[in-house]
Amino acid sequence: MWREESPSWLLPFVVLLTAVLVGWAVLAASQAAARSFNLFLYVMANLVVFIDVFDFILRLYFRKLHVAATGSDRNYGTSIALDIAPYTPYQRRLHLRPYALVVSVYNAEDNMDAFLEAMEPYREHVWIIDDASPDNTCRRIRQGGWRILEGETNRKKPEAIWKLLDKLPPQIETVMVLDPDISIRDSKSGEFSHLENVIFEFQRSGMAAACPRITIRQDGFLARLQGLEYCMAFSLGRLSLADHGINSGISIYRRSALIAAMQQHSLSVYAEDLENSAILLGAGERIYCDARLAVETEGKPTWRAWFSQRVGWAFGLIKVYCEHFSEIRNIARRNLITLYQYVIYMGGFSLLLHPLKIFTLGLLSLSIAKTLDTLLGTGLVPDWNAAEPAYFLAAYAKFTLLAFGALFAAVPREERLGLLPVVPLYFFYSLAQIVPSTVGYADWFCLKLWGRRVWGDHYQNNASFRQQHTQDRLTAAMGAK
Repeated sequence: MWREESPSWLLPFVVLLTAVLVGWAVLAASQAAARSFNLFLYVMANLVVFIDVFDFILRLYFRKLHVAATGSDRNYGTSIALDIAPYTPYQRRLHLRPYALVVSVYNAEDNMDAFLEAMEPYREHVWIIDDASPDNTCRRIRQGGWRILEGETNRKKPEAIWKLLDKLPPQIETVMVLDPDISIRDSKSGEFSHLENVIFEFQRSGMAAACPRITIRQDGFLARLQGLEYCMAFSLGRLSLADHGINSGISIYRRSALIAAMQQHSLSVYAEDLENSAILLGAGERIYCDARLAVETEGKPTWRAWFSQRVGWAFGLIKVYCEHFSEIRNIARRNLITLYQYVIYMGGFSLLLHPLKIFTLGLLSLSIAKTLDTLLGTGLVPDWNAAEPAYFLAAYAKFTLLAFGALFAAVPREERLGLLPVVPLYFFYSLAQIVPSTVGYADWFCLKLWGRRVWGDHYQNNASFRQQHTQDRLTAAMGAK
């Protein structure tokens, strides 16, 4: 473990030196083994690896700068020191201001019992809105004696939460937005729970929002792959952003800040959390990550459901980035962290370089095919330069080494053993992400040009898309007059 007095440059220097030595060794071996080695093709085949290594090193460095200042374990700290004065549990209970746990439900009849059981200690703080479920969700919740507002039309989560906010008592000033498929890893210490400790400190911080650490239940191989991905996204990614973080679908908000954000929100279900963050940070607010509060949710159980989710994520990213580019530009001007996250990483690595990632996927697919062809001796794949097995082998070796490093840097100790079996295959999982991202970006362009999508995900149907597209064009036309 790194000591507090270690020089701030030591961690990135050691990681960078290791990466350079390993990369040099693999490159030298590849050059010796490959009969038709091409440096350009080698770089393109390793593009995703190079980007992820660069990102990994920077995230470690940024996290070291800020999370270490909290005095907490690196996997369970806050992304920035909150500077909260010491309070006894009695004082915390006495000064905890009113809060609400709000959730929008739709066709959640099958998993509501588990959710309501988990929320039982907070029953008086829970506010539920039914988003016009056609099943018995609303009836079952009401029969259990829970407070629920019945919706007449299916609005999707952002608009449903917006309507529920208007119904909360005025004295409630803190709102935690939840999903019905989650459970909070909570514990009681006397009469004051861990969740309430986190909410209390958030209220004293004066910030606009706080994002907990989201984990995936390890109930299958695909879920474990998602679990490793989420660990890197939260314990490394969000913890590196100090007080310029990005909310998740489960987040704590200052009520006034959430209302201000929703007034400018498109109320689209796509990347609604990223849109909230862009609006709030663009207005000068601050958002931090509190990894001490872990919220467990279900991963996508099938590859089809996973694919649909990632198409929606990519669509939401490019949608929010374009619609709120002025806010993102203002955020990026604050410091090096925001410049990297919101311009270089999101705008550059995720969007502008995506066509090159598609080329990388095709190149590696040829190299993988040639590798298998060589092992099996079938002779079906031609001896093209682009199909050289060394490109795949070098990329796989470096990325897997990186994944093992991430396992120790981003995954809590008690979860590492469960995620260890997926590390050797995480390279293929990372490459697979390029396909739904491509479809999501194509959906956005096609919607803008022709009012229809290439592929329909599960977030929103085509009829509502066409209606939204027509409304956007009418609004643009009226604004041009």
